[in-house]
Amino acid sequence: MRTAYLLLLGLIGISPALLVVDGPMIHALLVACAAVAVALVGALIRPGEAGHLASVIRPIAIIAAILAGWLMVQMIPIPIKSWAHPIWAGAETALGTPIASGITIDPGATLVAICRYFSAIAILFVATAVTIDRMRAERVLFWLVGATTLAAVVQIIHGLVAFEFLDEATDARIRTSTTALCALGVIMAATAAVRAIERYETRRTETDVPFTEFAIALSLALVAFGICSLSLAIFSPAPVTFAAASGLATVAILMGIRRLGFGLWAGDTIAAMAIGIAITIAIAIAELHAGSGDAMLRYASHSQSSLISITQRIIADTGWPGTGAGTFELLLPIYRDSSAVTVGMPAPTTAAQIAIELGRPALWAILIMTIVVLFLLLRGALQRGRDSFYPAAGAGCIVVLTLEAFCDASLFSTTVVICAVAALGLGLAQRVSRTNQ
Repeated sequence: MRTAYLLLLGLIGISPALLVVDGPMIHALLVACAAVAVALVGALIRPGEAGHLASVIRPIAIIAAILAGWLMVQMIPIPIKSWAHPIWAGAETALGTPIASGITIDPGATLVAICRYFSAIAILFVATAVTIDRMRAERVLFWLVGATTLAAVVQIIHGLVAFEFLDEATDARIRTSTTALCALGVIMAATAAVRAIERYETRRTETDVPFTEFAIALSLALVAFGICSLSLAIFSPAPVTFAAASGLATVAILMGIRRLGFGLWAGDTIAAMAIGIAITIAIAIAELHAGSGDAMLRYASHSQSSLISITQRIIADTGWPGTGAGTFELLLPIYRDSSAVTVGMPAPTTAAQIAIELGRPALWAILIMTIVVLFLLLRGALQRGRDSFYPAAGAGCIVVLTLEAFCDASLFSTTVVICAVAALGLGLAQRVSRTNQ
């Protein structure tokens, strides 16, 4: 397990560097590393940890399998012509010969997307497995704070000296990814601060956690929180800042409920709030049926107006099965205007890209699955004794990522995926205590 744990820390540590070197080679290496880490966990995990891992990961495994199944259906040839993309019918007419048609317009691109999806699930599995141990969980939290704070520092320095690789004209992906890392950094740093306070308050003797150690840990967490907050306040669009504030509010509410001793009944109240949020999002998405698809694009940041209008046209032409995972960039040359510069540009938002590639029903299904995971983390944060801040942090990250999915396409960034699934795995592993504490 130690090797898998060190491999996870290595991925988190190098994640800020992937902001500038992301590409097919990096994706292939990430898949290989994830596969090795999963094999190591399977071979080295202790029986007690294996049983606990199975109990906490089972609901997530079911959800992940459902989405994986749909990705596979998109790629394979299907006999139902109404499901196949119209591009295959046009190809058959042009070539005058039958073609094995499927939902995706590019099976190769969809296969690559499936590999990236499985690598993300593998990292989530590894992160959950290695953070069952409390000491390893603490170190993973610290590394996440460090990685996200480093991204915030880069963002701030760019504002002072204008690094070329963060220039708006060169790569919108880097800017949106850095902003997303800062939003996650606010949650991680706040969690580290809560951890320092809790460890000091629950020490059994004066020598367990000396005041000096407590002061240093709390100060570092607050400095990281301040850096990430400053970066968000100065450089992030208002919708992303709102997403970060919502995630932070989730953590604060959970910690406040525990401090005030309201008990488990508050879990039902928070679950009702989560359902209310889901209904609100659903109502907003329902506006898509009225016309332009603004619900997915209304809060798009860092996107050209021409790219947004192109995406609106693609959404309007996309059937319910979608065009296939990983195919958005292949559609841009078809729909773009002659004067629009969209080569290599990401989708305006994650939600829009999912609706195009996987279909609008898949977007609804993913939102529902997200609410289920959020509910599990909320209940875990309220039912635990010590270390309740871990599932609370996971819930805060879920809120941030869900809202940010309607602001930009950062959830498809390799850097953001690594940090996000590591934080989620940490929350899932610690949502159920292995002891009575």
